[in-house]
Amino acid sequence: MSQKKITIEDIAREAGVGIGTVSRVLNNSIHVSEKTRKRVLDVIKARQFKPSGAARVLARQNRVDSSIGLLLPDIGNHYFFEIFESIYRKLRGLGIDLIILNYEKHNPQVIQRVLDTQVSALLIFAFQLDAGEHELLSRRNVRCLYIDYPCQDNHCIYTDNSYGGQLAAQYLKTKGVTNPVYIGVDPPAQSNVDRYAGFSREYGEVPTYQCVLSEEAGYDIGKKVLKEGLYDGAFCYCDDIASGFVQAVREGGYPVSVIGFDGVRATKYLNLSTISQEPTSIGTRAASLIVDIMRSREELEPIIECRKPILIDRGS
Repeated sequence: MSQKKITIEDIAREAGVGIGTVSRVLNNSIHVSEKTRKRVLDVIKARQFKPSGAARVLARQNRVDSSIGLLLPDIGNHYFFEIFESIYRKLRGLGIDLIILNYEKHNPQVIQRVLDTQVSALLIFAFQLDAGEHELLSRRNVRCLYIDYPCQDNHCIYTDNSYGGQLAAQYLKTKGVTNPVYIGVDPPAQSNVDRYAGFSREYGEVPTYQCVLSEEAGYDIGKKVLKEGLYDGAFCYCDDIASGFVQAVREGGYPVSVIGFDGVRATKYLNLSTISQEPTSIGTRAASLIVDIMRSREELEPIIECRKPILIDRGS
């Protein structure tokens, strides 16, 4: 007669804990005391328990509130970091783990790493997964929310970049700027296209330069552009670039107005005008949304939130 197969319920009963606690131990959650973790692991070892596919599904169901993944291409961007920071604070207050995962474009191993972490939901920064990647996540019921990327068929929260570009142009006009330049990002992004489109709606086509997303690159391109002496205003794709650019302006004593985009904290201390996306607010809202999406018993219709940025005028 074959021996009865040990189940996750058996482990929970023998260890004197709930099934959810066993699932958290199996998923290496931090929300288990070391004493309890050891007791559960001792029972698992003694019983030579190996979770079946069904047990893993059960574990996932019982830890639905325990972990959310964050998939992003670059943590060096101050705007992304401030969103991430507010997401972390919000989820920590709810007792939910946040797992950071780096993204490499359309690399199937990335999605496999997401699945291996057994997160219940996934936040995706500033790019869109392809249909195959979505299918892999859907099969495991991993629900997603895009941040800073507009989608028609998926949950998303993003900023109206075109409107933000218009605000930047209107700001420079109030400073008397007649010959502006646009400093874009390299490699280009859709948000770059949209910000320029809104800006050119006010000024018409203007000269553009590109640089990588960093303060150093903004400073270097600023030195180069200002040396030409052709412009009296600059709209920079983001605050990181604008921070370097405005430093070049101030060092050289050039009569050039500068505005950035994002609204990161550093702009306050640099006296840098910016089109603010209110990153802390976005992060807090995104965290609340993904928890609601994750906890919903049924698949929700796509939640699409387009936010209007605001001008912060610091006279730069």
